[in-house]
This record gives sequence, C-alpha cells and structure tokens, in this order.
Amino acid sequence: MRIVDARELGGADFAAALALQQQVDRDRDPDLPVTPAAELRAVFDDDATDHCRHQRVVALAGAEAAAIGHVELNTDAANANLAGVEITPAPDEVSATVLAELLGRARADGRSSIIAWGDHTPAADAFWTGLGAELRYTEQESRLDMASVDAGLMAEWIEAKPDDLELVHWARRCPAEQLDALVATANAMNDAPTDDLELADTIVDRAMVLAEIEARAARGLEYRGVLAVTADGEAAGSTEVFVNRHRPAVSWQWSTVVLPAHRGRRIGRWLKAAMWQRLRSTDPEVTGLQTGNAASNAHMLAINTEMGFLPTHLMGCWQAPAESLDAALSRRR
Repeated sequence: MRIVDARELGGADFAAALALQQQVDRDRDPDLPVTPAAELRAVFDDDATDHCRHQRVVALAGAEAAAIGHVELNTDAANANLAGVEITPAPDEVSATVLAELLGRARADGRSSIIAWGDHTPAADAFWTGLGAELRYTEQESRLDMASVDAGLMAEWIEAKPDDLELVHWARRCPAEQLDALVATANAMNDAPTDDLELADTIVDRAMVLAEIEARAARGLEYRGVLAVTADGEAAGSTEVFVNRHRPAVSWQWSTVVLPAHRGRRIGRWLKAAMWQRLRSTDPEVTGLQTGNAASNAHMLAINTEMGFLPTHLMGCWQAPAESLDAALSRRR
C-alpha cells in the first residue's frame, strides 16, 4: 500500500481518490450530488480553514484508493497541543495504517492530544474505542430542502423580531463598519456545547475572521452573513451560510449565535428566517443547506426541526493522548 500526500496526486491516482470520495458521498446521502474533481482538488490544497493547517494523504492499493486521511493542526496558541484526524470509512487494517501516518505527522508537530472525528457508526466506534479513545462528543447532521420551508412560518419569525434591533446583510466580505460586531458573535460561539472534549476556546480577532472567510472562498465556499445589531452598532447575533460554488445544493448553514444579553428573544429564529428569505431571492441555485449541531444542543436542534431540517446522520468525536494511540497501534501490529 502506498500513502501519498494528497497535494501531489495527479492523473490516475487523483481519479482513484475522486472515485472513493464520490462513493462515500453516495453511501452517506444518495440524494445529493457527489463531490466534483474541482472541489476535491480545492479540499486537498486547503491549508487555512478552521484556523488550522491541514495535511491530507491518500492510501492507494494498486490502482484503487483505499482511504483518505486528514490531520488538522490548530494554529491558535490555546490549542497548540491538539490535532484532529479523520479517516474515510475503510477496513480496520487500512485505517490503522493511515492513522499511523497521521499520528506521525501530528507528533512531529508537537501535538499530544488527538481528536478523531467521522460518522458515528458501530464500526467507527469499535475502531476508536478499541484503540483506547473515548467518545466525547456527538453532532447531529441535518439537511434542509429550501423549497419545502413554510414561507408563512418564516414571515411569522421575522414579524416577531425585537423592535430595538436591525439586520445587516452582506455577501462575500463583511463591511468594515460591521467587522467588530461580527468578531463579537464569532467569539460568542465559544458558548456552544462541546460536551466532554478537552479543548480550549478559540478567541478570534479581526484578522482571523477575515482570513477564515478568505480561506473558505479559496475552497469555493462563498460567505453570506446576516447580523443583528443595536442602534449603536453593537452585536446581538448573527447567522452565516457558505454557498458551495462547486455544488450549490450542498451549501452550509454555518454558525448561528445570539449574544448572552439578547438570548430568549427569538433572535435565532429571526436570523435564520431572514437568511432563508435572502438566499431564495439572491441565490436560488442554493436548493439545500446542510448543518451540524451538538446532539446535546436541544434548543438549536428544536429551531432547526421547526424550520424543516431533517436528520441525516450522526458524527462522533473520539479523544485520546497521541502517545496512547501510538502504543495501541503498536500492540495491533
């Protein structure tokens, strides 16, 4: 088996990786379009999203791709000990080989704690817990058919808005005068549940927020924002969508957050309804939205269900010290 850096893949090897990714797509959700070549290439080239440096590898067995592995290395100082790893569904012996490669890269970068994520299936849970990792967090993935949303209900959510706030909309780049408010809402996302994961809050600044938007644009994910502000321009809440230019039907409803002083005022519903109206008007090619929420976040899950999001699959995060995972792999070998 060959393990090749994904950025270096070309020709038949890249075609094999694309075939594997498209099969994973079909298995997960046969109703959605599969990843096209341009999108996978952009993913393989990504080295900046999520405030991380990314390394991806492809395990090749003959002419076929057996697995895609991904390690992300947090760039915020508070999580300098942390690495995330992901391996496409693969037989245990293949996953173990890929994991050894990813762990080597993480430990070479000084990472001591590993968070593994992926579909929460019995096979995945058995693989990670068999190596001594603990399931620390689960996330409900859901999908919204934009055309099926009740327009009357969205009008009700908008009509119930607070009188002391107004909305600011933008596409691609946040206006400079709203950037501080956007930073405030980004940092308020640290209140979102992370259950039992051992990770520190990521505190962002203006440069980090702008860099994240640009990094996603480089992957073909174009920003749409709706921000609720006071008369003085102070942030009350925001919601974000990333329009997938490669596959608009697989666009992402990203974070929706309300700052503590404004919670309990139905602002989250207002923001989501306003975003839905905007997308239907300006981005009609966005026929569906994907989103993920902590399975423990009953409040946001209830809002999404009321809006029309339907559960698709569950994601899991397993965590363990890098050293103990290395030792467990050695015992397997």
